[in-house]
Amino acid sequence: MRATEVLVIGAGPAGLTMANILARQGVPFRIIDKKGGPVRESRALVMHAKTLELLDRLGLADRAVKWGQRMGAIQVFGEGRPAGEISFFDADADDRTPYPFALVLEQDRTERLLIGGLEEAGGGVEWETELVSLAPTSDGVRATVKSGDGEEETVEVGWVVGADGAGSPVRHYLGLGFEGDTYEQQLFLADVEMDWAHGSRQVSIDITRAGFYAFFPMPGERRFRLIGGVPEELEGKERITAEDIQRVLDRRSGWKTRITGVNWSSVYRTHRRMTERFRVGRVFLVGDAAHIHSPAGGQGMNTGIGDAYNLGWKLALVAKGLAPASLLDSYEPERMPFARSILNGTDRAFLLQVTTDTAAQRLKILFTPLLFRIASMLPPIRRRAFWFVSQLWTDYRDSPAVARSGPAGEGPQPGERAPYGFLATGGDAGRSIFEEIHGLDHDLLLFEGGGSDTGLPDPARTGEDLQALAGAYGAPIRLHVIAPGNRSLHERYGVEAPTLVLVRPDGHIAYRGPAGDLDGLAAYLDRYFVGPQGREEVRRTSKGAARVR
Repeated sequence: MRATEVLVIGAGPAGLTMANILARQGVPFRIIDKKGGPVRESRALVMHAKTLELLDRLGLADRAVKWGQRMGAIQVFGEGRPAGEISFFDADADDRTPYPFALVLEQDRTERLLIGGLEEAGGGVEWETELVSLAPTSDGVRATVKSGDGEEETVEVGWVVGADGAGSPVRHYLGLGFEGDTYEQQLFLADVEMDWAHGSRQVSIDITRAGFYAFFPMPGERRFRLIGGVPEELEGKERITAEDIQRVLDRRSGWKTRITGVNWSSVYRTHRRMTERFRVGRVFLVGDAAHIHSPAGGQGMNTGIGDAYNLGWKLALVAKGLAPASLLDSYEPERMPFARSILNGTDRAFLLQVTTDTAAQRLKILFTPLLFRIASMLPPIRRRAFWFVSQLWTDYRDSPAVARSGPAGEGPQPGERAPYGFLATGGDAGRSIFEEIHGLDHDLLLFEGGGSDTGLPDPARTGEDLQALAGAYGAPIRLHVIAPGNRSLHERYGVEAPTLVLVRPDGHIAYRGPAGDLDGLAAYLDRYFVGPQGREEVRRTSKGAARVR
């Protein structure tokens, strides 16, 4: 290994997520940022269930939940009148994820959370250090960086990750465009203290003819994030005061509330942009360096953390020589379609709310509250809404890094998120499957089948075979046997006959196949893992323990 295998540019949430993974995997890296320290403003505010599941694998989710505030519903108003509420806490919501809520956690706290995790893993950020230049070499990248005292240093690294925001110098060095649009509508954003009579555990959105106003509860007493369109009389102001906000709400919405203080405010135009490549050679882009979104749905930061996590575990395996470099070819095909889908969804939602077309405004005022009112009465729609906003729908079925899907209707397929559920037998009864498949390793689930007629003829021998096969590869693969008594898990994974399910470190299924087909599993592992000894060597030395049927 080089002294520095990976150079991470930018210490926002995406870059810090990448650094946490590399530190925990023992990969030599450096993370730099030209700022003097983490942000002090709240900025991105909402953390969704999928992101919390990823942070749980880093051991940080419990701390995030403790620091933040659970948000269980969205309530919608039309011109200040209640129209409906979509709750995340349906009767069956907590059977899909350990985190059946959105979490309000300000970006400054998110960054402190990730910096704390990084320091606990033995890493740290080099603040006041910026990128000066990048150039490819025959087997890596040459980067010049400059510290706060003006001293320049040239380093040879294997890989570079640009997590350096919307103005990304890394993206500019790569010569990549950033196509998209800037929305005409100006927004104001303010963290306020206010008297409020509509609850502090849900988002409140008021749909008005003049635009929209969204109130996000924040940790602490009487603290809220307010987002709304900037009226003409406030255009050009750099700072919005409590009096300004009070006048806007009094004139343009039906709220009866009192703003008592503004802790931070900003006036800005938001963008919809995405670069044409997420990777050029040994240089990658993650987060805002690759795509920026409207604030609708609080998707931007969550998508960036997802990018970093997706790339991080792959880069760690490749840098340590445990996986071929071809594994990295899956980053762009997996994350670009996802980011584009999020971008398109937030774009449509935002344009609907800020439209200035008179007819469209009337339809918005008439139908948006009506749709929420109907949705609030239909649990399947509420569940679907949470599923989409939470990013739990993320799937990589078309990825080159997952096995081909089996016949339709046979449970979750390669590329899809591994389902949540609970063990029902043995000493682990009552534990969730997510507590078992935890951390940054791959996990191989051996489902023993639905009964004596479909079960394994020799479960112990099959387990030994799988342990021997998994042990032939350098990357850790943990085996978990799911006994027939765990009927709910068998059903959740669509299993009747004995089945193998390999789960990646990001919680997505990499491979699925019959438990008796060790050849199929070995063929997949041969593609994406490097072992200390080849498969043929395993066959010769294990004396049948790793027999391939």
